[in-house]
Parts: sequence; structure tokens; C-alpha cells
Amino acid sequence: MNIITQEARKKQAIVKYAEKNGKSSASRMYGVSLSSVKRWCKRYDGTWQSLMEKSHRPHSHPNRHTPKEERQIKNSFKKFFQRYGWDGVYSDLLRKGYSRSFSGMVYAAKRMGLAERSKPKKKSRISRRYPEILTPGEKVQIDVKEVPYNCLRGSVLRNNKHLYQWTAIDECTRMRFVYGFEEHTPENSVRFLLMVIKAFPFRIKTIQTDNGTEFTYKYISDENICPFDKALQKLGIKHKLIPPRTPWHNGKVERSHRNDQRYFYDW
Repeated sequence: MNIITQEARKKQAIVKYAEKNGKSSASRMYGVSLSSVKRWCKRYDGTWQSLMEKSHRPHSHPNRHTPKEERQIKNSFKKFFQRYGWDGVYSDLLRKGYSRSFSGMVYAAKRMGLAERSKPKKKSRISRRYPEILTPGEKVQIDVKEVPYNCLRGSVLRNNKHLYQWTAIDECTRMRFVYGFEEHTPENSVRFLLMVIKAFPFRIKTIQTDNGTEFTYKYISDENICPFDKALQKLGIKHKLIPPRTPWHNGKVERSHRNDQRYFYDW
């Protein structure tokens, strides 16, 4: 028997005593106020459950969001949450004159039932811990991303060409270098490599890439050597290839490309 049940049964005993001997007598006998005895007698319906203490929490709060603010939250949530999360929703609300706190906005949104749809569970992948890179230049990840066609401007768009973004990220410092070329070729990978070496203020020991033909001919020819591999050999830089179809091994540069798409190209 918990304390709430005990209190309710004690009140029942007081009410029964009051019904036999009077409310004033019950008040003196049990040492409780007369007003409490009267209130319990009025509430009592023959069961001790009717005397259980009810919640004192108010049904509403004087500082609760107004209907206008709730509409603003719903509209901003629909536009920005999926792409930019709560930070994007809050930034949009501030631009519209919203003056509440970030936590207050999130609480109000969840109270309205927003963001409660559960995401489908992805198949879990075995998590492996890799040794942390502690020296700048010890490993640099490089990858290529095609710039969305609807983002092209100027002569590239007029001439119906494509644009490709080469990105390099140092695993230790997270220093990042980006450059664009119109052709997706090994020769442009070599040009980009020389730019990276010039831009980074430390010596690069290892370059890590995927198995695209702009980086290696490993899976298409046993005789020909990719120009990118030749350049690395000449510079004394090790070339590490990630296993096929495992982009998460190049996770840092892949993530940076996703952020470029999300916060720049999709804007």
C-alpha cells in the first residue's frame, strides 16, 4: 500500500467518524481542520478512492504560447525541421519576431505533437573503432562530388557542362580545401593534389580515396597506372584505397559533402 492509498483510507476513517459523531468532533479527534473534514465529507461517495488527492497542476500556464505563436512554430517546423533540425526552425522563428527561448519552442512543438513520428530503424552495422589520427598530415581524405546542375551559373550553364567539386580534409586538424573542375578526370585529381599540398601548412604522408577512376585504375587495368598514383609515387605520398562500396571509411569528407548539399546547394 503506497502513501497515497494510506492517506485516502485515513480520510475515509475521518469521514466515517464525522458521519457518526459530527464534523467538529472529527476535527478535534484527528487534529485536522474543520474545513478539510467538510470538504472530504462532500467529496466522499462511499469509496476511499473518491478521497484520493488529485493533481494540483494547473490546466494552463499564463506564459503559454499564444495561438499565433503555435501557428508560427508549425509553419517553420514544416519548412525547416527535416533539413535543418531544431536550430533551423528556431532561426526562422527569430527572423519572424519570435521572442521565446529555444527550449520553450521545443517544448511547445512537442506538446503539439510535432517531431513524434519515429524514424524507421536502419540495419545496424558493426561499429569498429579506428585509431585516432594525432599528427597533421598523417592522413588526408579526398573525394569528388558533382555539383547539382540547377546550381550552375554563367558559362558552365550556357555551354551545358558539368562541374565537379574536389574536397580534401585532414583527419587530424579537419582543415579543408575545395576546388572545382569541369571534367571528372585523373589529370584534374593531380592538379587538385598539387593545390592541396601548397595550401596545407604541413607535410602530407597518406592520401585516402575511394576506388573511382579519377584516383586509381586498380579495378580496370593491371598494366596502366593512374596519373594520380604516379603523382603520389613521385611525391613520396602513400595512397590508401578504401574497400569497395564502403563510403563510411571516408566518412569525414563524405559528411562534408552532405553538409555542402544540405546547407549550400539545397538552399
